[in-house]
Amino acid sequence: MAGDTTLSENYAFAGVYHVFDQHTDSAVPKVQFAHDDRHLLACCSLDGTISVCRLAPGPPAVLRVLRGHGGGVADFAWSLSNDVLVSASLDGTLRLWAPADGRCIRRVPDPDGAALLCCAFQPLNNNLTVVSDTPAVPSPP
Repeated sequence: MAGDTTLSENYAFAGVYHVFDQHTDSAVPKVQFAHDDRHLLACCSLDGTISVCRLAPGPPAVLRVLRGHGGGVADFAWSLSNDVLVSASLDGTLRLWAPADGRCIRRVPDPDGAALLCCAFQPLNNNLTVVSDTPAVPSPP
């Protein structure tokens, strides 16, 4: 503990903001900060949308809600420069988005129509994405 404070004082959650009211009827499987930007956050929802949020300056706000998937969004990832999002959906499509204006840049259907469960950008080349219909399993420590 820091100084002479109690556990409850260290975890008082003073100043906590609730910015995810737009996903009240569906689960949010992932929340992720943008790369090297502690004020830009996105979350995907099983309602088929992705929300891009700004946490500061000022009060937190939803900048835009990305719509277009016909099924729940199971996963998403930021590009290294934060100018593109990739999303994998239960509707069997991968989409590339421009989070700055909410545009869908590209829609790529799975050839077999399988529900897509996870996706990622290739770390050294953001022109490549990987998508799978098998959930990602974290590697052991």
